[in-house]
Amino acid sequence: MTSWLGSRAEMWPRLRLAIQTTIAACVSYVIVDAIGMAQGFWAVMTAILVTQANVGASLGLATERFVGSLLGVVVGGVVAVLLADAQELKFAGLAVTVLVLGFFAARRPSLRIACVTAAIVVLGDPSLGPPISSAENRMIEVAIGTVVAILTTLLIFPSRAGPLFAEHVTRTFTPLFEVARDTLAAALGQPLDIEGMGAQGTRIRAAFAEGDTLAREARVEVANYVADSPDPEAILRALRRTWHTEIMLMRAVYQPLPPVAVKILGPQIEELRAALDDVAKHLAGPATCYTAPNLAAVENALAEIEHRLEEMRAKGETREMSMDDIIRVMAFDFALGQLRLNLRDIAERAPELAAFAGSTYPLLRWLQRLPAKWT
Repeated sequence: MTSWLGSRAEMWPRLRLAIQTTIAACVSYVIVDAIGMAQGFWAVMTAILVTQANVGASLGLATERFVGSLLGVVVGGVVAVLLADAQELKFAGLAVTVLVLGFFAARRPSLRIACVTAAIVVLGDPSLGPPISSAENRMIEVAIGTVVAILTTLLIFPSRAGPLFAEHVTRTFTPLFEVARDTLAAALGQPLDIEGMGAQGTRIRAAFAEGDTLAREARVEVANYVADSPDPEAILRALRRTWHTEIMLMRAVYQPLPPVAVKILGPQIEELRAALDDVAKHLAGPATCYTAPNLAAVENALAEIEHRLEEMRAKGETREMSMDDIIRVMAFDFALGQLRLNLRDIAERAPELAAFAGSTYPLLRWLQRLPAKWT
């Protein structure tokens, strides 16, 4: 039972969404019932669908839902009016309507609601009023459900995409740095766990997909003036570049580095692993993850590795290696250089996470500054 419900940290977001959805549905029903709408279930369904886990997701879905419903009402209403005196052609009108709207929905799935709305309007019960009146009522009901859902997510246990995005990024750092640590261990002779790396890769790609969704929702919040966080794309780009660099490292160490390279570079690679662990702990720590990590130890270890590689070339020690080994050592060196740039980028982007975690409604910030202006 506990595993099905999840941990306490997972239960609260689910319970919050359930409460918000219930309130939005009930309030929508009370409104349409009070004004005497014959098919008030449209408002209730819209409120349930639009209420999402955060404000950005609700706003994005509300726009899609409203535009799709409006398109369906307009097209369905026109068809229903044209066929008002020719009920025997209703089947043909339904087929043509769904065919046309379905064609556009195939390119943009969010418009599938237009097909549903148009079909209901075309097949509407004539006893409920003329087609134009029926179409108008559908839009009023959809508008009521949409507005109630948005107000519910804004006022009842509000949760915004910006802070969720910041928390998600800090969780994504953990698998990224675990891959880097394991890859460097493989360079020194520890067998590379292909199956484990594959599982980590799946986890990281899933994290990127979730990050894209939260970033899109955060942008919606900024566009609708309910948040003032920066553009999340720079942070996502830094994470993806780091992952691509780690893929290069894995390719370079699919076999351990040659013994002569391990002998010379081993201590510095171990220092680099330890330094990366410290950076990972900093970025994953709740109190420090939104500040730039200190990369001094990482930079020193990387500089020492480069210095030792230069000494190897100068002393001719690379002549003992095969051409394949030389190529892999060069690829390893290049990937480490890219890793340095990626880590610098992450360090620069880390403080931006504080803006996501602490972003407030712009209107609220303006109101908070008013007393200071008056004094």
